[in-house]
Amino acid sequence: MRVLKVSSVNVLGMEASSFFALSEQISDQIMIRLSSLEDWGKADGHPGQYKHDVIADEIATPQLIAAGLGVVSEESGTTGLDKSFVVIIDPIDGSTNANLGLPWYALSLCLVHSEEAIASFVKNLATGETFVAEIGSGAEKNGNKILVSDVRDIEESIVVFNDLPKKHFGWRQYRALGSAALDLCKVADGSFDGFVDTGEGLAIWDYAGAALICREAGAKITDSESNPISYELSRMEKTQRKQLVCAGSNELHNTILSLMSQ
Repeated sequence: MRVLKVSSVNVLGMEASSFFALSEQISDQIMIRLSSLEDWGKADGHPGQYKHDVIADEIATPQLIAAGLGVVSEESGTTGLDKSFVVIIDPIDGSTNANLGLPWYALSLCLVHSEEAIASFVKNLATGETFVAEIGSGAEKNGNKILVSDVRDIEESIVVFNDLPKKHFGWRQYRALGSAALDLCKVADGSFDGFVDTGEGLAIWDYAGAALICREAGAKITDSESNPISYELSRMEKTQRKQLVCAGSNELHNTILSLMSQ
């Protein structure tokens, strides 16, 4: 795995540390804790929150704060947005899958500096499959470079959806798997040709990490109005959601956007 050295900007306040190393440490601790978890039921927090969400957040967020980073978390809110470096975290994306025993849920971390994503880490907490990206350096899965597919025609594509598709776009096949972070990463590695959100939209922690991984793997990813992904945390509202479209080729991306507007 490529390691993003951060000593030059002293993100973590320790010369030998790195964002990826901290992310690995956090993910390992979460996986160990979840391996002995017996109650995967609902928590007492916001609607849709599970006990494993809270556990993962309680492991991750204090370590990020202790490292001198600001945090935007789905589970515990925001802290330190005035920091030079902020991590957007979804401790477990795909919580319902985890509750059901389906091995498709992930830790997602995205390091943001000057309102730009500079590094991302997404790990399937059930299988250990790990995706990373560093701005300008490409994307990797389990230490190997990944690239998107070159499928251009909708008729040849396999598209993964967040929520149910409202109509048939003409794809060859489709999937709906329940973790936007992992779904997008599988577009990045070429397993799927495109991703479409047809639901009520995704929050920034759902897609922040995976969006950089997609871009670094060669995908085109925008919102449903063709706007680029924004990391302007100073203007972000916790309730703000966006419908996303991602594809390995510009042609497929443009076709999907056109079909969505019809």
